[in-house]
Amino acid sequence: MRNKVSCAVAFLMVVLLANVSLAGQVFPLQIDRARYGKSGQGKDVTVRVRRMIQNNSLDFKVTNDSMGGDPNKGADKVLTISYTYRGQHHVATFKEGERCRLP
Repeated sequence: MRNKVSCAVAFLMVVLLANVSLAGQVFPLQIDRARYGKSGQGKDVTVRVRRMIQNNSLDFKVTNDSMGGDPNKGADKVLTISYTYRGQHHVATFKEGERCRLP
């Protein structure tokens, strides 16, 4: 009986560890596209935003500096991010000055 319990505990630990390590690999935060500017104008900032991912998440303030410059001088801008997380596609929009937090 003791041997069966030990085997069951060992099996559960392996399954748990596999799920924890696979979760970060199978379902990472993926930035499909990111655009910063006014009403569809502006610039592609996909690579910049991808580089900001830390610990499978984003957390930064949307500013001209964080986005690499001002694509539409004097206009209110938005950051639109198309991303995939846990196998599901999402779109999030953040106004200039707001904090971008994903997922």
